[in-house]
Amino acid sequence: MVKKLLFLLFFIISPILIAQDIERVKVEGKIIVPQGEDAEGISVYNISSQKGTVTDEDGSFEIAVAENDRLQIFALQYKTFTVVMDKGVVEKRKLKIFLNPGITQLDEVVIRPYDLSGNIRADIEKIPTYSIGKDWDLSYKSLEFGYDFRPDEQSSIKGNVAEEALGTSHLEYGLNFVSILGGVGNLLFPKGEKSHSREKMQENEVLSNNMQKRFSREFIYDNFDIPRDKAFDFLYFAQAEGLNKEMLKPENELELMSFLQQKSREYKKRSE
Repeated sequence: MVKKLLFLLFFIISPILIAQDIERVKVEGKIIVPQGEDAEGISVYNISSQKGTVTDEDGSFEIAVAENDRLQIFALQYKTFTVVMDKGVVEKRKLKIFLNPGITQLDEVVIRPYDLSGNIRADIEKIPTYSIGKDWDLSYKSLEFGYDFRPDEQSSIKGNVAEEALGTSHLEYGLNFVSILGGVGNLLFPKGEKSHSREKMQENEVLSNNMQKRFSREFIYDNFDIPRDKAFDFLYFAQAEGLNKEMLKPENELELMSFLQQKSREYKKRSE
C-alpha cells in the first residue's frame, strides 16, 4: 500500500518538477501590423511560463520561450489569438508575426518554421473601433458664447486630468455645472433611479480603492512612466475612460495591462 502511494505521489509531482526545469531562451520578436495601424502596446503573454511583455512603438519585443510554449497575442483593436512556439523559432531566436485583418478569428496558430524563418502570418478579425474626426475641436475654448467669461476665484483648478474627465470640477466660470445637472436629474429621474445612481457611485469608490491598493505609485511610475504624484490621478482617469471591476479579475490581467498602457499614453498627452 505504501509503495502504491509513493508511486502515485511521484506520478503527480514529476510533471511539475519537469515543467520547472524547462530551459527557455530569449527570443527577439516583432509584430508587423497593417499600414496605418499602431504597433505599440500589443501584449505578448507566455501562457506556459506566465510571463509577458508589451511591444514598443516599432512592434518589437523580447520574451523567453521554449518549444511548445504558447504565446497569447492581445491588442485592443484585434481579436486575441495564440501562437505555439516550434523548434525553429527556439533555435533561430527570431520571431515575426504579421497581422493581416481577415474575416475569421484564429484561436491558435501553430508555427512550423522548419526553414528557420520564424515568420507567421495571422489573418485575424479586427474589432471595429470608432473615433471622432481629428478636425473636430470640442474643447471649451472652441465653443462660441455671447458673453465674455473670465476666470476668477470661483473658477475650477486647471490641470487635474482626472477631475476634468470625471466631470467633478465644482465651479467653472462661476457656474456649478454639477449642481445644475443634478437639479435637472431630480426632475427627470424618480427616487428609485437616484438610489441606483448612489449605488453606482459607491461601486466606483470601491473600484478606486481597490485600484490604489493594487497599483502603488512606484509601480505606475516604473511601468507607465507616470509621475508618482500623479499616479492616483491617472487611475481615476483610467476609470473614467472605461476601466471596470471585470478587468481586475485574474483571467483578465492581460487585458487590464494593455488597457492601462494605452490610457497612460492618452493621459500624458492630455497633461502636456
